Parts: sequence; structure tokens; C-alpha cells
Amino acid sequence: MVSKQSKEFLSRRKFAATFSGAVLAGLAGCGGNGGDGGDGGDEATATATDTPEPTATATATATATSTPAGEADATITVGPGGSLQFEPETTAVSQGDTVEFVFDSGGHNVSGHPDAASQVELPEGAEPFASYDISGDDINHLSLNEAGTTYRHTFEVTGQYTYVCVPHVSSGMVGNLTVR
Repeated sequence: MVSKQSKEFLSRRKFAATFSGAVLAGLAGCGGNGGDGGDGGDEATATATDTPEPTATATATATATSTPAGEADATITVGPGGSLQFEPETTAVSQGDTVEFVFDSGGHNVSGHPDAASQVELPEGAEPFASYDISGDDINHLSLNEAGTTYRHTFEVTGQYTYVCVPHVSSGMVGNLTVR
């Protein structure tokens, strides 16, 4: 026979186990991403997501593409296999070519905006670019893209470009592009 005190103790244990399981299940579900990296239109929404490193969270409207839908001249994979890199790290294209950045994993962005990180370099006369909204004065460089989305940019100015994933630039997530 079980005493009233034992039942109370077992009830607390059951509660603790159930509560712990619910918390862990909730945390496991936090890996979801939001947003849209581009559908060939001019606007997309990027929503902050969990990343391998702590980052600020934000929601922003992003300029997803500067070209119509169609075949890209080059493709760069962002975060292949959940890594903190661009693949390939170095790319060469011709003036006027369109590069498509494909987000293999979420929690990343692409930024060719000099205010985003000191590593970003653009040729003289080149306009900044990013997979998030860079219009206006209140730019959130920590806006992130969801896995499976894309961002396209057409490179009109020849020269050397260095772009980054802002939340992971300190981990070496830097890419280089030559426009001939």
C-alpha cells in the first residue's frame, strides 16, 4: 500500500518529468526558420532564426532580387550542410552576370554592404547588395534567410567584391567574387 505522502512525491516526479520533456520538445522546435528569400519578385520577408552562434533576432523586408526569374549565370551555396561557409568561396563572373545565392541552411544572410562588416569590399561605383532590406536609414544587418530560399544579384561593375554572412563573419564566413 502506498501512503498519501508517496503519491504526492510520485506526482511531483511525474510533473517534473512531463514538464522537462515539454521544455526540451519546445526547444527542439525552435530551429524552425521563417521568411522568403526570393521568388523572382522585388520583395521578400526574412525572419530571424536560431543559428549555431548567438545572434540578434529581427524581422525585415528584403530586396530579394534585382533581376527577373530565369537561369542564373553562377550559383553560390550559403551554409552547405549547415556549415559556416560559402561554396565556392571564390567565384568569377562576367560583367552583367546574375549570381544566385542558394540557402542550404537557415540562419545566414549575404551582405555586400560596407556598413555590415569591415571585411566587406566593393569596387568603386558598385552599389551595396544584401539578401535583406538595405534601403532606408534603419538597416538591420542581422536579418536572416530560411533554408531553401534564394537571393539573386546582377553584378554590373567590374572588380573585386568581398561579401559576408554578417552573423558568422567572425567565424570566417566570407566570400570573394571577381567580376571581369
